[in-house]
Amino acid sequence: MSFLNDMLATIAPGVAVAREKNKIALKALRKIEMRYDAATAGRRGNSWSPVATDADTAAAQRQRLANVARDMVRNTPFATRAQQVIANNMVGDGIIPKIQGGTDTQKKSLRALFEQLQQTAVLDAGGRNNLSGLQRLVANTLVESGEVLIRRRRRQLADGLPVAMQIEVLEPDLLDVGMWGKRANGNTIKDGIEYNKIGRREAYYLFSEHPGQSGILSRMDSKRVPASEILHIYRQDRPGQQRGVSWFAPVALRLQDLADHQDAQLMRQKIAACFAAFRVTPDGEPEAAVGAASTSGDRFTTLEPGRIEDLAAGEDIRFSDPPGVSGYDEFTRNVLREAAAGLGITYEALTGDLSGVNFSSGRMGRMEMDRNISSWQRTLLMPQMLQPLSMWILQEWQFAQGRPVEGVTIGWVPPARILVDPAREIPPLIKKVRAGFTSRSEVIRSLGHDPERVEEEIIADNLRADNSKLIFDSDARPVPPAPDAQAADKGQDDKKRSDKE
Repeated sequence: MSFLNDMLATIAPGVAVAREKNKIALKALRKIEMRYDAATAGRRGNSWSPVATDADTAAAQRQRLANVARDMVRNTPFATRAQQVIANNMVGDGIIPKIQGGTDTQKKSLRALFEQLQQTAVLDAGGRNNLSGLQRLVANTLVESGEVLIRRRRRQLADGLPVAMQIEVLEPDLLDVGMWGKRANGNTIKDGIEYNKIGRREAYYLFSEHPGQSGILSRMDSKRVPASEILHIYRQDRPGQQRGVSWFAPVALRLQDLADHQDAQLMRQKIAACFAAFRVTPDGEPEAAVGAASTSGDRFTTLEPGRIEDLAAGEDIRFSDPPGVSGYDEFTRNVLREAAAGLGITYEALTGDLSGVNFSSGRMGRMEMDRNISSWQRTLLMPQMLQPLSMWILQEWQFAQGRPVEGVTIGWVPPARILVDPAREIPPLIKKVRAGFTSRSEVIRSLGHDPERVEEEIIADNLRADNSKLIFDSDARPVPPAPDAQAADKGQDDKKRSDKE
């Protein structure tokens, strides 16, 4: 103990003990800090920006990020490819609904309703996309802008729609982010979103037209839309995050640097392809360049196969030595691997380069990517878009039925996972079912199909085959005996019965 603590120990022992404990704790804290090199603020950490902001403050430039991502998707091939790969794997041909609960009549009615929504564009307020197309539009916007809004548009039964509603997919640009402050009822408005006192969303302030639409000169006024009419879909990466950020944010500079590098290398190759020659006059000054305009008419201005040119006394020809291109493939592959890792997909899916892939490595890479895709489907699209949307549809369907319907829910089945090698991957699935490790329905769902629908189709196929007296190798049921054989068996049974009597 120090001299001061010795003095305090005789006067105020409690204070002396507290000071000594604090000194020990401070020493321990300093030792802990020194164990983390990343916590130091030295020269090696100058490139970091360790700001202590919340998720939305750190993403204050999300609109610029979205604009950059859109420009990349328009002009950078690998950005376009990345968006296509993620959307294709998340949605594919569509995440299909599964009717659960209710009577057979109710299931049949709902199944017919969702089939109409999947096959026609009646659900789209713009009349362009069916249900699967709307899912893909949402996935594209998520990757590009980081978030997307879906607005419910009320309709009348007299409009001839299967349900008295339609939906409109909106870019986040229509959100009036200039709306901030407090309302008289105590609600808080941040970034155009209104929250009540417990932090629940009450409303969104939306423009009627896109702010970037050509011809809009004056500032538009936004309109308050209840949150019950809006679905706000985004990937939440941090607690408390209220809005999304473009998925290209970690890789945008990498992809842009690659695009600039490719342009520079292309120009370099174009220059190298221009095989230039120079004629030097006797006084040592180049008179004209091959392929360029010459002051001496057409004499030796181009190179031609088999050409022989007589040079004047003292003239000389010198050829250029353009620089070569080295390390281009290795650099490109490394950048694209970083971009694929930042986006959560494989290098092979991003580039289509399968030169170094065999079955094992391809399947292992797909396994990790499939986990990301499944996560985005089950923690993003399904709970934030499809489940609320199915609730809207069920409400309107019940209203059209004229009475409430109990026990009916809608589940969703992701699209089929593309098998790398079906001949190797299907037998293990069969073994898992036979061993009781999983159900046949679960395997069918993993392949992107509805088990009940598959069973119904199998029953219908078997019935048609039986009526047509057709037998297929795929039918494992016992083959019934032919009618003549049945009669013969019956005659033998009758004879045996009579002999016994």
